[in-house]
Amino acid sequence: MEYQEHNSSSHSHGELHKEEEHGHGDGEPVIVKRLAPNEMLANDLNEHGIIAETVAQGTHPIESKPCYSHMFGMNSKFTTNKGVIRVRNKNFDLVQVLQKH
Repeated sequence: MEYQEHNSSSHSHGELHKEEEHGHGDGEPVIVKRLAPNEMLANDLNEHGIIAETVAQGTHPIESKPCYSHMFGMNSKFTTNKGVIRVRNKNFDLVQVLQKH
């Protein structure tokens, strides 16, 4: 397994992305790039013409605040922060990616 540093407009500077190389018979090896959920969403948004970039996980103040409400019975009370995306030229600035348990 190999860790490489990538710098691009849709990623925060200095983030590490895990890449794995898998043998594929006689041909070239296949490189699988694992992205965090917020990186995948930012890439999808950029492909659809929305300018988005990831924020390093755990660095934005919004991530330390509770992201659920005890007011609604069907709301999941256990969530995991999967990162934040900064969006440009829209009526909102940030998207927080959460995983419900």
